[in-house]
Amino acid sequence: MRIGNRQITTGQIIIVAAIVAIILLLGLVFSGVLPGSRPTSSRVTLEIWGLFDEPAVWQPVFETYKKDHNIFFNYTKKNPDIYERDLLEAMASGKAPDIIMFHSSWLPKHGNKVSPLPETLMTVRSFQETFPDVATTDFVSQSKIYALPVWTDVLTMFYNKDLFNTAGIAVPPKTWDDFIKAIQKLSDKDKDGNLKKSGAAIGAAANVNNAADILGLLMMQAGAKMISNDGAQAAFDQSVETGGSTYKPGESALRFYTDFSNLKSAAYTWNNAMPDSLDAFASGRTAIVFDYAVNVPRIKQKAPNLRLGVAAMPQLDNATEAVNYADFWGYSVPTTSKNADAAWNFLVFLTGKNINKYFSETVLRPAARRDVLAEEQTSPDLGVFAENILSAKNWYRANPVATDKIFLDMIDAVISGNTKPADAVADAADKVTALMR
Repeated sequence: MRIGNRQITTGQIIIVAAIVAIILLLGLVFSGVLPGSRPTSSRVTLEIWGLFDEPAVWQPVFETYKKDHNIFFNYTKKNPDIYERDLLEAMASGKAPDIIMFHSSWLPKHGNKVSPLPETLMTVRSFQETFPDVATTDFVSQSKIYALPVWTDVLTMFYNKDLFNTAGIAVPPKTWDDFIKAIQKLSDKDKDGNLKKSGAAIGAAANVNNAADILGLLMMQAGAKMISNDGAQAAFDQSVETGGSTYKPGESALRFYTDFSNLKSAAYTWNNAMPDSLDAFASGRTAIVFDYAVNVPRIKQKAPNLRLGVAAMPQLDNATEAVNYADFWGYSVPTTSKNADAAWNFLVFLTGKNINKYFSETVLRPAARRDVLAEEQTSPDLGVFAENILSAKNWYRANPVATDKIFLDMIDAVISGNTKPADAVADAADKVTALMR
C-alpha cells in the first residue's frame, strides 16, 4: 500500500492497528467501563440504621447532601425493641452499617465499638459550644467525641387537660409539694379506700413507664451523687452534708417515690393493680404520666381525642436551680465501617443549623443545637422540652439495662413491705457497683 510517496507494508498496518487497540482498551479501563477497572471518581454508599423515622423524613436530607458530594444512601428503619441485639450481631459478623443510632447511655458499654470523630471536623470546644451540657456528658470521653446528636429529649410531665379542668386545677404543678396537692384532687377512691382513678402514674415499677428514670431524677434533685468522683462505685446510697446536717438523699428519694403507692400515705395515687401507665393515661384512668417527646406519637395513637398538656417536671420547693433528666439518641460510626471518613463528614453536615431545625420541626422532638433550642422555646409543641434540656443531667451507667432493672427491683422491694428504703438503696448501690467492675 502506498500513502503519498511512502510504501506501507502489511506488517506496519498490523502494528499501527495494535497500538490503536491498546490505547482504546486503556481508555476503557481508566474510564471505569470494564469490570475491575479503576473509576476516575469513586462512588460511596453509606448504610444507615435508624429507629423512629421513616425513610421519607431522611430523603430531603440525602438529596441535599448528594448535590455536592458523590455519596449515596441506604437507610433502614430498625425495631427499637431488638435494635441493640441486631447491632451487636451485625458488628460481630462484620456486617454493621456505616452509621448507627447511639443511645445517650451507651458510651460506657459500647464506646469501644465506635470510632471517634476526627478533630479536624469538630473540636470538643466547638461541640460544647454547640450542644447542651448533657450531650458532652453522654458523648465525650477523654477529649474525644464518639457521637453527634441531631435531636435531644428530656423527661416531661404530660397531663390530661380535661381532667385538670374538672378538678379545678388551673395550672400544672411546678413543685413536688404542689404535685401532691394536685393528685389528691385528681385521684378518686371508693368508700373502702380502693383506687378508682389515679392522679398520676408514679410509685410502682413494672406498670410505670420510665420508673427508673423518674427515681434517678428524684435522687439527683434531692442532691444525691450517683457515682463516686473516681467513677469506681455507686454513691447514691451515701450521706451528704448540707446546712450543717447530714442526710441520705437517695434513701429520701426512694421513700418519696414509693409513698405514691403506699395506702397509708396522703400521696397514695397508684398501685400494682393499675394497667400500664400509658394505657391508663390514654383511657383517662390517670391524669398524669412522665415521658419523653419521642413517645408523643404513641400517646396520640392510643388516645387521638385526648387534650394533651405538656409541662416541666416538678422541682423541689427550695431548689436554687432546676434539675431535669435527659434520654436521647445520637449518631455514630462503628469501628468496622469502611467508609468512616465519609460517614463522619455526613454526620457533621446533619448538625448544621438548617438541617437540625428541619429534623426537629419534622419529627417534633427538641433540637440538639443551642441556637435552634433558643428559637424553639416559644414553640407550643416543643417549648417545654427546649427549655428543660438545657438543665438536664444524666449519670454514668456501666450497663444501662441492668442498672434500670436494679432500680425497678429496688422499688419493688420497698412497696412489697419486705425491705426498708435504707436497705433497698444500699443493696441497689452494691449491685450497681458490681456492674462497674
